[in-house]
Amino acid sequence: MESRQPGATVVPVIVSTDKTLLTLFRDKMAYPIYLTIGNMPKQIRRKVSCHTHILIGYILTSKLTTITVKAARRRALANLFHTCMRTALGPIGPYGETRVDMMSGDGVWWRCHPIFTVFVGDYPEQALVTCTYNGRCPKCTVPPGQLGEYHLFAPRMQNKAIDIYILSDGDIHMFHLACHEGGMKPIYHPFWEALPLTDIFHSITPDILHQLL
Repeated sequence: MESRQPGATVVPVIVSTDKTLLTLFRDKMAYPIYLTIGNMPKQIRRKVSCHTHILIGYILTSKLTTITVKAARRRALANLFHTCMRTALGPIGPYGETRVDMMSGDGVWWRCHPIFTVFVGDYPEQALVTCTYNGRCPKCTVPPGQLGEYHLFAPRMQNKAIDIYILSDGDIHMFHLACHEGGMKPIYHPFWEALPLTDIFHSITPDILHQLL
């Protein structure tokens, strides 16, 4: 497409979320979803006073106490999160390949391709988004007992993960077996599965407080 019609502008979509207590609703928790773009300089984007992040929605949390089996409850909560994220971010998917015309502040129209590129969140949200288990690395295949060792391990591959999640439309037992062997949670079509040019394992940024310091 670019070779036939040069001049495309990639709009890196940056999404962040963190489970937050809603003070106006007593003990209710929710995941606020914030969105910004990477075309803005970092020194502007990181300043709260510049208002470069927009709130695109809340994902309410529920304890789902009617599900008595804890493992099934955790799977249901994870699937609920991904369904809500797919609803919130799904509209940018087609425009990543086709385009959407946007006008900049100087009045110039650009042919823009929004691509989901970065997810910012604490480790629990990283594990939730990448469909990996707690205690596992969301970016590589290091065994839980070797975390912190100075060895290189194979990175997680987006195409292999998608091959696993395609099985969710078929035999459910084969799907759960493939998830177990691949070290992935059995999520019914993660929200990033259909987003073009997206690698969820590359998009995870380090949590400086909990993963570096």
